[in-house]
Amino acid sequence: MSRLSFALAGSMAIATATVGTGVTPQLAKAQDAGAWSALEEQDLRLAEIAERLMHANASLCDRQMPITGLLLHSADQYRANGSARGRFAESELAIAAVLPHSPASKAGLLRDDGIVAINGEATSTLGTSDESHLREAAFEILADQAPSEPITLTVSRDGERRDVILDPLAGCRSLVEILAGDGEQARSDGRVVQIGAGLATALDDEQLAIVVAHELAHNILHHRERKEAAGITNGLFAEVGRNQQVNRMAEVEADRLSVHLLANAGYDPAAIVRFWNSPEGCHVGGGILPSLIYPSQSARADLVAREIAMYLPAGRGPSWPGHLLTMRDRAF
Repeated sequence: MSRLSFALAGSMAIATATVGTGVTPQLAKAQDAGAWSALEEQDLRLAEIAERLMHANASLCDRQMPITGLLLHSADQYRANGSARGRFAESELAIAAVLPHSPASKAGLLRDDGIVAINGEATSTLGTSDESHLREAAFEILADQAPSEPITLTVSRDGERRDVILDPLAGCRSLVEILAGDGEQARSDGRVVQIGAGLATALDDEQLAIVVAHELAHNILHHRERKEAAGITNGLFAEVGRNQQVNRMAEVEADRLSVHLLANAGYDPAAIVRFWNSPEGCHVGGGILPSLIYPSQSARADLVAREIAMYLPAGRGPSWPGHLLTMRDRAF
C-alpha cells in the first residue's frame, strides 16, 4: 500500500481549469467507457466542498479569485470523435455543470451553455499550448478578475447569444479538480489541487473536506514557492537531510492550518482527529509503513488535538490563525 501524496506535487503534468473546480482532461479517457457520470458526480461533489472552504477562508488568503459555482470544460480536452464533442455545439468552451445556489445558478446559467466571451474577451482567441487546453486559459482569465466584482459572460444557448452578469463571491485562489483513474492521490503545487477519483470515492464528505483543507493549506502558506526558494526538492532526495526536515515542516504546518480552514467553513475540526484514528485515515496515511516526511497517523491526530486545544478551544470558527499565516512570509 503506497502512501498518498499529501504534499506538494513535484511537477504538474496537467493544470486544467474552472473557477473553483473541474474534471481533468483525463476524463476523456472515460468518455466512452461508462465512467463519465461517476466522474462528473465526484467532480461536482468536490466542487461544492472546495468552494465552501475557499469562500469561507477568503480573508486568510493573500491570493484571491472569484468563486462562481461554474465548472467548465473545453472541446480540446476530448477525442475528436468522442461522444463528449456533442456538448460543444455552442462554443469550444462550455459549462460542464453549475453548483446549486451558486452565483452561476442565480444568474441562470445552465449546463452546456457555451462561453463565447469573458468580460468582452473572446474565448476563441485565448492562447493555449501543447500542454494546456482552452479551459486552462479561461481559468486564468476568470481567476484574474477582481474577486467580488461582477463578471459579464457572453453565452450561447440554442444558437442565441446573450450577456449574463455574475456576482461572484471572493475566495482563495486555487484550482481544485478530480484526477481521473483509480489513483488515490491528493496533491497541490501552489496553484492547483488534484484529488484522485479513487480517493474521493472512498471518503465521505467530511473526510474529503479534510483532505482538501490540507492541500489548500499548502497553497495558502506558499509552500511550493518557499521550498523552491530554499532549494528543497520533493523528488528522489525528498527524505534526505534538509529536504526531509523542510518537507516534514510543511506537512505539519498544513495539518495545523487545516484545523482553522475547516472550522471557518462550518466543519467540526475535531473530525481531523477522528479521521487520523480511523481506518480511512490509516489508509490515507500509508498504513503501517513509516515515512520520514509524514508524521504517523497518531502523531497527526495528537498535533491537531493540540492545535484545537490551544487556538480553537470552542471547537468552532470563526478563526484567525495569525500564528500560522505569518509563516508564509518566512523562509524555510
